[in-house]
Amino acid sequence: MQNLKLLDYTKKKLDSMYPIIYAIKNSINIKKTETIEKIDIYTFVGVNHDGYRDLIGIYQDKPLTNRYWLDVFESFKSRGLTDVLFMSIDDNKNMKRTAKIAFPTINFVDSFTSIVAKFDRYTSEKSVRRVASRIYKLYSQPTLTAFKNEFVNFKDTYNNAIHQKLIIKYLSNLEGYYKYSVNIRKLLFKPSSNTRIHDRIRVSFKSNENYIIDLNEIYEKLESKEKFFGIMPFNKNEWSLILNDLILMFPDKEFI
Repeated sequence: MQNLKLLDYTKKKLDSMYPIIYAIKNSINIKKTETIEKIDIYTFVGVNHDGYRDLIGIYQDKPLTNRYWLDVFESFKSRGLTDVLFMSIDDNKNMKRTAKIAFPTINFVDSFTSIVAKFDRYTSEKSVRRVASRIYKLYSQPTLTAFKNEFVNFKDTYNNAIHQKLIIKYLSNLEGYYKYSVNIRKLLFKPSSNTRIHDRIRVSFKSNENYIIDLNEIYEKLESKEKFFGIMPFNKNEWSLILNDLILMFPDKEFI
């Protein structure tokens, strides 16, 4: 009996519905003929209605090809996916446009890993986890009032001109997420849901040192699926609370 390799998981049937799909962006170098170019890749990870993390696939962004992402999402549908409630995504307008065509009721939310990476680039923090922890607090306060207080503290901590521009550009819509319960916000933004995958690719393919020939090398570098996929990114109690709020929010969906 042979075990499935990580690449084989991109050929597996998908669940019919995912409460959320994370589109995790990394920039890496790829060698094309005689030149080395920097490209953006997206690792798509879905959390299914049982709370387990599934690898959907890793894809290179092709911003000059209008139909590219639509074809990717149609391939998801051919693998059995019919409904996505939320997608965590950066500001890739082409991806959002085509995802909405494929899944008309999808809701887009900020990509936590993308925002953390932008702030980490311009802070003196020794650890990206420190930055991530501070930003996560903005998304996870129990009340809107508590968020407003935390936001003041955040702006006092990150207060130079670069930080202020980043806050205006990427964190100005935070208050709107407080229409969701704290449990739903954990599903949308909890760092452990995807930062390990983002960091594994970032460390394995340092843009100034390494390059790949094709995307299959990424699957090989990620090593065994057990380190990242087929596990619950939330503990059992967290997922019970999240699932309860999902059922209340989407009463017409089949979760159990």
